[in-house]
Amino acid sequence: MKKILLTTLATGLIVSSFGTIAQARSNDGYSGNTNIWAWTENIPPLKAAAKLFMKAHPKAHIKITTLGHDALIDKVSTGLVAHGKGLPDATLVTDDHFASFVNIYPSSFVNVGAMGFDKLENLFPKYKTNGIKYKSHMYGFPVDGGPVLVFYRRSAFAKAGVKPSQIKTWADFLKYGKIIKAKTGKYMLGGVSNDGFYNILLGQYGKSAFDSKGNIDLNSPQSIHALKYIETLVKAGVFQKRGPGWSSDMRELAKGNVVAIPKGIWFAGNIKAEAPKTKGDWGVFPLPINGDGDIRASNQGGSSFVMFKYSKNKQLTYNFLKYYTTTKEPQLIAFQKGGLFPTLKSVYKTKEFNAGLPFFKGQKVWQEAAKTINLIKQVNYTQDYYYTNLQLCKLYSGMVFSPDMDIVKRLNQISSSLKSRTGRKVNKY
Repeated sequence: MKKILLTTLATGLIVSSFGTIAQARSNDGYSGNTNIWAWTENIPPLKAAAKLFMKAHPKAHIKITTLGHDALIDKVSTGLVAHGKGLPDATLVTDDHFASFVNIYPSSFVNVGAMGFDKLENLFPKYKTNGIKYKSHMYGFPVDGGPVLVFYRRSAFAKAGVKPSQIKTWADFLKYGKIIKAKTGKYMLGGVSNDGFYNILLGQYGKSAFDSKGNIDLNSPQSIHALKYIETLVKAGVFQKRGPGWSSDMRELAKGNVVAIPKGIWFAGNIKAEAPKTKGDWGVFPLPINGDGDIRASNQGGSSFVMFKYSKNKQLTYNFLKYYTTTKEPQLIAFQKGGLFPTLKSVYKTKEFNAGLPFFKGQKVWQEAAKTINLIKQVNYTQDYYYTNLQLCKLYSGMVFSPDMDIVKRLNQISSSLKSRTGRKVNKY
């Protein structure tokens, strides 16, 4: 792969601890200042990459600003309304927020595809690049992805005599979940903090609340089936009912009360951080399917960088983010220091990526996630995703505690509300 900082001119090479990047002659795009916002786990790898970049380009100054995720999103929202006031040169955003921001404020963002990034999209999975385009051009730099696996507790499965390989369908998940509950008292799933599981199920069909044309698609057969399946899990007693909250979710996992949970691969880092004493008792297996057109792959989460048109040093910002996202060395740093699942496909061939993880009893967890990356189907978030998500969270929570809810009626109500609010068409089935 062509490294963007590599120059074969006779100016010589600068050797870094993570690979060789060349010293380019000082010119526009490799000097001046740029400020980039990001949150928590992204900060160590970004700062390490910025240090390498500035070593190769001494006239460049890359500032990495740390913000909490919610605070960052609030500041970006405020800055966009204020026509760029207070915004940095670039920021990290989750891919669902990308859809909202860029579709509402397209003129506030830089078309990085026109700057040359369109030619690099084959370096990444299609589901990722297609999700950060606007009018067929790349408007984002792909960073991490969230291919979904089922995380499970080895000890609970072993005590119940259940092998992960037996769970190939969602009917199997229910069947063996009942066995595990009967023999161990443990739940297969739990929590009502969000509609994540519902979205994972829909993602297996390449569906979301909206279809590819932006029409409201909540009443699709797949959507109804997903919610009714969750209702079945609740009624069968294998889904733990509890109040909302990330802390509650992690506490129950750490205690071992919930022993199987479908999540984006980034969850591996959360388990390790929140439940260190469970080292060696975790494993992963592929998503089950229904067998009616769905696949054993889905995506949950992921983020990308975007550049603002208000930047005073667009070329430097572009060059650094291009370096960070398309070069193997900084992406290995992101993977190793931040625990971020890379979307740069060349990383999947490295020995670091393919190593077994002690926390997961030597299982090659990252490799298992990578097997699904080319299967993942793109979904359409639209700029109305967050309002829709709020309504779905209410539905999801209500359904868990009132499993006899009229799901179809409630979905139709939400669809009608969305139609009135957004002017979008509602699909009929």
